[in-house]
Amino acid sequence: MPVTSASFLLLVATLFAAPVLGAEAHDSRAGHGEVGLTLQYISVDGFEGSLGNVPLGEVQTQVVNIDVDYHLTDRLTLVAGIPFVRERYLGPFDHDPLALDPPRTDVPNVDLGDWNTDFQDFHLGVRYLLKESPQLIIEPFAVAGIPSNDYPFFGHAAIGRNRAQLDIGSSFIYRPPISDAWYRLDLSYVFVEKTLGVSINHLNAHAEAGYFFSRRLSGRLFVLYRDGSGLDFPVDFPPPAERTDEMWYQHDRLVRHNFTNAGAGVDWLLNDRYRLSTSVFTMLRAVQIHDVEYAISVSLSRSF
Repeated sequence: MPVTSASFLLLVATLFAAPVLGAEAHDSRAGHGEVGLTLQYISVDGFEGSLGNVPLGEVQTQVVNIDVDYHLTDRLTLVAGIPFVRERYLGPFDHDPLALDPPRTDVPNVDLGDWNTDFQDFHLGVRYLLKESPQLIIEPFAVAGIPSNDYPFFGHAAIGRNRAQLDIGSSFIYRPPISDAWYRLDLSYVFVEKTLGVSINHLNAHAEAGYFFSRRLSGRLFVLYRDGSGLDFPVDFPPPAERTDEMWYQHDRLVRHNFTNAGAGVDWLLNDRYRLSTSVFTMLRAVQIHDVEYAISVSLSRSF
């Protein structure tokens, strides 16, 4: 089961981090924006199925994500990004396409211990600044995820699910008066392209509490939550001797990947244009997903 749903959520959270720590001030936002580069490492040490944790081995994921925000007007922002993913599986239970019935001779085995590398999905969308005041920002958004190529999706080290999706929601940021703290909530619902008639639509929530130690330095604690529909492994799949059919080939696209992640981050406004952000998280709740031991992210962004 690929872990990329977790990494995608953290990258999406990075895409919407700009309103709290603004960079260079302008009379108008129109024509300005921000470009960011994020490096992320994720370590997985098992799979959490319906019968408990299964020690399947280790999955290592490295992500390089490029994203751009461009303020088309003072209120309307265009967002775009794409992650480049390197992933490998170290364990005895590889997903061999040649073991399927019929054998998939056109599908590579990505679980042989080598690094599997490819671009994942384009992220293209818009944000609209519905309300902006010293205390409250409300910014609805809609972001589409579109596979950049026909990458393999069968295997522990798969780059992703290779399915289109649409993420619709809103960001809420509150800064209490006479306080250096802020609170943030991103809520969205994700519509995912169905596979074999099965829906894996889900709710995403990103809650954050932060504090400005100075004008340039802040810290934050955050929780990432996902809950949605889909199948369960192994109860919704045949016994091991029969896991060779089309349903098994598509199982990474059918299983619900629900989780709760918790972590902390630090943001430095290096100067009027550059911002450096770091974060680390671990998985507190894993349901039908690779169990993330820890994840580390470092981002550098530049306003223009």
